[in-house]
Amino acid sequence: MKNNFFTIDDEIYPESLKNISNPPKKIYYLGNPELLKNERFISVVGTRNNSSYGKFCCENIVKKLVQSNVVIVSGFAIGIDTIAHKTALEKKAKTIAVVASGLDIVYPASNIHLWKQMEEEGLILSEFDFGVKPFRTNFPRRNRIIAGLSRATIVIESKEKGGSLVTADLALEEGRDVYAVPADIFSENSKGCNNLIRDCRAKLLSNADEILTDYDWLENYDIREKEEKYDSFSDLQKNILKVLTCEKNLDRIIEEIGCNSNEILSEIMELEILGLIKSLSGGKYIKL
Repeated sequence: MKNNFFTIDDEIYPESLKNISNPPKKIYYLGNPELLKNERFISVVGTRNNSSYGKFCCENIVKKLVQSNVVIVSGFAIGIDTIAHKTALEKKAKTIAVVASGLDIVYPASNIHLWKQMEEEGLILSEFDFGVKPFRTNFPRRNRIIAGLSRATIVIESKEKGGSLVTADLALEEGRDVYAVPADIFSENSKGCNNLIRDCRAKLLSNADEILTDYDWLENYDIREKEEKYDSFSDLQKNILKVLTCEKNLDRIIEEIGCNSNEILSEIMELEILGLIKSLSGGKYIKL
């Protein structure tokens, strides 16, 4: 394995990372360092023990971000990090993993196939020399690089204490934006995100378009495409999409629209095929 690296004095070194309080002097890499020339970096972090809701939110947000040429940065951990990287790669988009070990050590080992794909199609970064194991003290150092590279950090599911909250804290210390996805107030996995929002330390994020709008990154073609597609829908399909402002079950949809269940089910199935609605556990539906 070739020991590729760049230093803080090299042209490829990202300006955003130079501006943090303790930038790494040398960074090792595998993959394509040209990804660092992009100007749109967003980090996506969260729990290792994600729920189906967290997975759905992560996939949905990443898919929308990469449509606007955003590079997804994360920490290669099991859970939300892995989902973020995989979703970007599935969309043939750009993603960067920052790891807490030398680049000759794949951690977690279960992500070996993702590691190989990142080498070929993305970029893996580390400030640690070959042979350095992923010691616990390495992770906060890794997290400062994740936060430092990015214009903003999005937290998707986090317990009251955890590595993703460390990344959020580091981002805030460096004057970067933090967004958090709200969730079930009774879930342990939601406490970190909900507390960030409660304490006004993060902006509530319910749709990727919100962050794209904040930075004026929302591509006009995407808006036109949605409008053109919407114009071709039946009146019943439009009404279904209109009432799905949050996840709802079939009875609630029928009640709000005032139509028989067979008609609505047929249209819901069509909208699912088009990728505009997703069915959730418990017989509920949500608009994508």
